[in-house]
Amino acid sequence: MHAWVPLAATLVYVLLFLVIVFNRRWPKQNRLFAVYLLAAIIWTFTTFLLRSSLFLDHKLLLFSISAFASMWWVVQLYHFSRTFINLPAGFGLWFGYASLATFGIMAALGQAPPAVTFSSGNVTPVYGWWFVLYIGHFLILTVIGGFSLAQRLRTLDEPRERNKAGYLLLAISLLAAFGFTGITPLAFAFPLSHIGGLLAGTILAYAIVKHELISVNLVLRRGMVWTGIAIISITVYLTFFSVANRLVGFRMEFAAWTLSSLAEGIIAIAIFQLRHPIKRKIDRLFFRKNFEYREELSNFIRHEIRGVFSLQELSERLLPPLAKVLDCQQAYLLLPAIDSGDFIIEFSEPLEPAAPAMRIWRGSPLLKWLGRENRYLTKDDVEILPEFRGMWQSERESLKNLGIEMLFPFVSRGILIGILALTRKHSGKYSLEDTSLVEQVTGQVAISLEKERLQEELRKRQQELSLINHLVGVMTSSLNIQEVYDTFIAELKQIIPVTFAAVAIIEGDKIHFSALHSEVGSAWHIGEKIKLEGSATEWVVSHRRGLIEPDLSRDRMFFTGKEYLEHGIRSIVYLPLIAKDEGIGCLVIASRKPNAYREEQLHLLERMASQISTSVANAQLYASAEQRARIDGVTGLFNRRHFDESIKREIDRHSRQGSVLSVVLLDLDNFKGYNDLMGHMDGDRLLGRIGNVIKKALKSIDIPFRYGGDEFAILLPNTSAEEAFVAAERVRNKISGGVESGPFLVTASLGIASWPGDGLTPDDIINAADQALYYAKQTGGNRTCKVSQVLPQPTESLEMAPGIEKEILNTIYALAATIEAKDPYTYGHSRKVRGYAVALAEAISLPSEKVTVISHAALLHDIGKIGIIDGVLHKADKLDRHEWQQIKSHPQLSRIIVGRVPRLTPCLPAILHHHERWDGAGYPDGLKGEAIPLEARILAIADTFDAMTSNRPYRVALSVKEAVNELSRCAGGQFDPRLVEAFMPIALAAKPEQIKV
Repeated sequence: MHAWVPLAATLVYVLLFLVIVFNRRWPKQNRLFAVYLLAAIIWTFTTFLLRSSLFLDHKLLLFSISAFASMWWVVQLYHFSRTFINLPAGFGLWFGYASLATFGIMAALGQAPPAVTFSSGNVTPVYGWWFVLYIGHFLILTVIGGFSLAQRLRTLDEPRERNKAGYLLLAISLLAAFGFTGITPLAFAFPLSHIGGLLAGTILAYAIVKHELISVNLVLRRGMVWTGIAIISITVYLTFFSVANRLVGFRMEFAAWTLSSLAEGIIAIAIFQLRHPIKRKIDRLFFRKNFEYREELSNFIRHEIRGVFSLQELSERLLPPLAKVLDCQQAYLLLPAIDSGDFIIEFSEPLEPAAPAMRIWRGSPLLKWLGRENRYLTKDDVEILPEFRGMWQSERESLKNLGIEMLFPFVSRGILIGILALTRKHSGKYSLEDTSLVEQVTGQVAISLEKERLQEELRKRQQELSLINHLVGVMTSSLNIQEVYDTFIAELKQIIPVTFAAVAIIEGDKIHFSALHSEVGSAWHIGEKIKLEGSATEWVVSHRRGLIEPDLSRDRMFFTGKEYLEHGIRSIVYLPLIAKDEGIGCLVIASRKPNAYREEQLHLLERMASQISTSVANAQLYASAEQRARIDGVTGLFNRRHFDESIKREIDRHSRQGSVLSVVLLDLDNFKGYNDLMGHMDGDRLLGRIGNVIKKALKSIDIPFRYGGDEFAILLPNTSAEEAFVAAERVRNKISGGVESGPFLVTASLGIASWPGDGLTPDDIINAADQALYYAKQTGGNRTCKVSQVLPQPTESLEMAPGIEKEILNTIYALAATIEAKDPYTYGHSRKVRGYAVALAEAISLPSEKVTVISHAALLHDIGKIGIIDGVLHKADKLDRHEWQQIKSHPQLSRIIVGRVPRLTPCLPAILHHHERWDGAGYPDGLKGEAIPLEARILAIADTFDAMTSNRPYRVALSVKEAVNELSRCAGGQFDPRLVEAFMPIALAAKPEQIKV
């Protein structure tokens, strides 16, 4: 017994040493462990020789070698242990080698020990002070090593490292327990130190050679299982043997041994069947509340996983029991995105309302490491290992924000197909048994996970293809994009959130919105144009790929981002529309939620956009052709046909919305004279300039049309009559002040009507606006009138068909232009007099027929000057009597000329008597006071005021204040005092074109 135990230990150590040498690579830990085994081999073998009957004359030398080898063995165990758990050797190693060297020198000098005695396998040394060195060596290294391991065990978080430290602490404890019994009398009968060393060496060898560290808890549990089985087997066997011996009464002969062996086999088989119930009892004792979840997890993996038909079902069956068993706060299952290959969170336990924003990029070092090593990765590894220095910062932040502690790979056929991410446990730290369980689960589930993922990908592809085909079918169902766009968006909402969507088409350096859908309003409208430069459309067309802006409140790439954000849009995706290898525009899809779109959705939408691009291009060509058919070639505005269609459509739309629609009709003043004098080509160019002025003066939602000839129309959606008046005045002022028309002052008269107040049908609205327009022309032109301003119809003497009336008005304007062309000093005099006269007539509430008469008379009151020679008209000096008589004859000449037009006879009294005075000193008839026609008295004030405030050959113009003072001074003498008082506010307007009438 004394000799054979060391020999058995030697054989075990030799076997372990050969395994280390021939079957393992040689890092530092393995080299130190090999040296440890070599020291153990020398120690145990020399002990065998020492305790055997061999080499009786050399027992002292064998004892010295054995003692030295045992000290060396302890030093190597200390060195290996420190390296195994990544601790520096420190003071203990220096002390160990120093004491070993001292002992070696003493042994060589014959002092350690000085002598030994040998009797019946027992070796007894002569003790001395060397023994203190020997025992102190063991004691100090054991204390230092055990204390450092215990400290390390408390600070380690990583299960694998904690298990290493646990094994080392267990090995040292065994060595301490068995080693120090070696100095007791019991050691003389039993080689206890060798038994402890053998046990410790076996534990350490198993840990480092296999690299598959097992939990001490697991060792104890499994040991209890098999110990229980062994005890039950032996007890049953002995009981059976005893009963059989008593009943049969035979001695232990061959038959008895055969029978007992057969019975033992039968009993062993029966006992083996009890291993599972016994194991369940032991497991239930250890795991308690987690036992049921372990059973559920085990049952699913072994039997039920084959019946799973979707990733959703697999995650619902796998993650909940696994999370309960591990007692973790959160478990995430990451799978590769179908298109990008990036790993994203697909499932979580416990369930979360929205998947957390975590993405591991396809080329990440994390994926390469997990796929290559096929074992778990801790957060400490990610922070420490140099391989992960190239990780994206966003990946590090995601791991930190979610509190990820460990990552476990799902690897099938050498390919990483999934990742299980675990956060902290609710209490404690992950043990080695936890990590072993998860690695076992991931290894068994990986194949099923890959199968379900491939099937899921196939299903998604089929759904996407079906959806794309359906959406393309919707878009091709009509050449009018807007007609099908709402249906298209409704279908698209089935797969992605859509709050806003638009089709933006490139036109030169602009883009315009040809279709639009919005639940939150929009800064732009259908048909509106914005610049292409710096827009998302320019970016996606030039890069030929889609783009996601995940949160506009944090980052915006384009100038349109501010407008989107102001309307509540947070995330947006832009998709290029490419037809025949040419970028034609962009499909915009947006949501009020941030981070609403993922990369895999982007790829789906890109494919969809590429499919509908041709449909959009065809619709655009159709829209362009339709547009050309609706556009007037001279002005670039919509034509009469489109106006008739648009007013019906707008009335229907405003009827549904319950809002107000206004219509403006515009007619040019004096355009016929310009056209006759300058020619039709110049007339068309003037119309083009006026059309451009009208477009620029309107808002983007207002729609201008060329109604016909020199008439225009404007539709003002969602606009009241008062708001329309402001817009119409803006247009009128732009035309009168911004259009170059040569010698002719081409202005505009405008009439306004509103739906539904001024009519219910398109014809009613147009007729009402037409009445307001002609009232504006009859009362002087170059003004805007609403339907509410139209007074009762003129007397029958002036009633006529609109076409005839317009012809007469054109004649009047032509005559007025003729006299103004003759006298450049009075250019525009007749129009300004008309403005003042009409304003005064309306100020004293004359009926409309009177206002019309005054308007025509004002334009024609000086037409008689066409018969006066230029020398008299342009003379700067004082006129002689003959010349003055010529001037005084011009009212008579005017009456004669105008009297040739029967329809203008109501204007003759005003024209003839506009130079009469209130006191009777005027000409031509010397009428006085009320005998002077009212129209003439009004015309006299307007004529005189404009003459005083205009430059003449014989004097410079007076200021408005001076002219007003002069009118006040002459009231009651030259002018009707009541009319002068009524004219004062009008005079203070300074300029007749600024007078609001």
